[in-house]
Amino acid sequence: MIIVPSSLEARKKPPLNNRIFPEHQTLNENRPAHRTYPYGGTLVWGVANQPQIINPILTQSSVSATLMGLIFDSLVKVDSKGHVIPGLAEKWDISEDGLEYTFYLRKGVKFHDGVELTAEDVLFTYQQIVDSKNHSPFRSQYELVKTFEAVDKYLFKITLAKPFPVLRYKLLLEIIPKHILEGVDLKRTEFNYHPIGTGPFRFKNWDKKTNQIELEVYPHYFEGRPYLDKIIVKTYSDASQVWAAFMRREVDLIQWITHKDYSILENDPAFKAYAVSGSMYYAIVYNLKNSVWHDRELRQAIAHGIDIAGIIDALPRFEGEKSTGPFHPESPGYNHEVKPFDYDPVKAKMMLMHRGWQDMRQDAYAGENSIRKKNGQELEMRMLVDERNDTYKRMAQVIRQQLAEIGVKVVILYYQDEKDLTEEYLKQNKAQVWLRLFQGLGFDPYEAIGSWHSLSSEFGKFGNYKNMEIDRLIELGNSTKDANKQTDIFKETHNMIYEDQPACFLFYPAGYFAINSNFKNTDEYFNMYIPTYSIKDWYVSKN
Repeated sequence: MIIVPSSLEARKKPPLNNRIFPEHQTLNENRPAHRTYPYGGTLVWGVANQPQIINPILTQSSVSATLMGLIFDSLVKVDSKGHVIPGLAEKWDISEDGLEYTFYLRKGVKFHDGVELTAEDVLFTYQQIVDSKNHSPFRSQYELVKTFEAVDKYLFKITLAKPFPVLRYKLLLEIIPKHILEGVDLKRTEFNYHPIGTGPFRFKNWDKKTNQIELEVYPHYFEGRPYLDKIIVKTYSDASQVWAAFMRREVDLIQWITHKDYSILENDPAFKAYAVSGSMYYAIVYNLKNSVWHDRELRQAIAHGIDIAGIIDALPRFEGEKSTGPFHPESPGYNHEVKPFDYDPVKAKMMLMHRGWQDMRQDAYAGENSIRKKNGQELEMRMLVDERNDTYKRMAQVIRQQLAEIGVKVVILYYQDEKDLTEEYLKQNKAQVWLRLFQGLGFDPYEAIGSWHSLSSEFGKFGNYKNMEIDRLIELGNSTKDANKQTDIFKETHNMIYEDQPACFLFYPAGYFAINSNFKNTDEYFNMYIPTYSIKDWYVSKN
């Protein structure tokens, strides 16, 4: 099966008012009542990025973050349509004023060591997230929470300081066992390399030499035994090695293949190939505390000087669509009237001159490009780039070349881990911009736009965007219960943010994925939400 949307507009999500929490949610009715598929089989998953620790409180990237949806469960889940559905909570109530959320937990759900999950585990999980000593990257999501409370064994309650309609999308984090992790240093515990959850598959082994991870079926899963017996994650040195292993049938599932490789598979009945629209976008974020890049017209000139189509062409593992701001094209907050800045290097040069950045060439023999200067200062862009990611590195090289053509000097500052981006490091290296990926855009407009509120901790010590009118609109949209009015507010915000250019918004990537055609029930996984838990419904055809 080949799923290739003609554009990111091809699959419209339901209106926002069809996606809010009902007052009383019941079990997901989409799950088959009777199992008619064969049990057994192993899924071998090939990856190029090295796995990190597996801990829902701390982990946010690599295949480790993906595997958590198989090892653990969360209060609620998001399905392939973007709908919030029951997870560990079989139903919930929301008070009339929108300040109290009461979750009714399923009874009899067991951790993989046989201990029953209760509201105490849920409470413990959220306490660890908001505890500053753990430095959880998800802590800022709960700034509006007044209290978390385990009312009784199967009743969990959240009380907010003010209405926060998108709280439902902040409850997708997996629940950890209190009886194992209470009083333990979460950064150093052996649990990070041998996790125990309640999910459809349980952790079996992590070979540190090969970075191969093995999961086995959890036969007592509360939604019924998954069809597969095992999931094995094999790590390779690079993407070409993963592809070679896929062709040798050593692995069954492969992600982020090239368009060329995708073309090889699309007419081969031995495989199913997918083009998956990601709920994310790439952007160059400005440190607006920097006196040079505080100039909005200068930032707009950069937008005209970057050829986004050229960047996409240089990335063989992506197709993409130009981004015009923080909203995904399938989000209700997306404003279709906002058009991307044209690639126009001549206009970019004129705008730079208007802001006093002069071309310093003295004659025609001084070279094709020269760095512009203003009051003796070179126009320099010092860009933070994650050295571990080949996509970032390639993008940075293309951007450096493109901006050199309009007289901007790009200095690439490679780093190995975001935790290394300390205030001292940023000051010492005079970091001015950060090439990065924004994720989670498909769930809700506020999820996409929250990064641009002045109180957001999205950028840590790097420097936040501060615009009081944007703050007002974000808060108004967040508190508005009328879905149509909320959409109008976010569309206005979209327009203002793109015009202001706190970041040079680049593109929404769509990646290419493939799987051995012997695996069935796979379509629910390959969409912008990539609900990993749905792998529990995959089975291997015996034909």
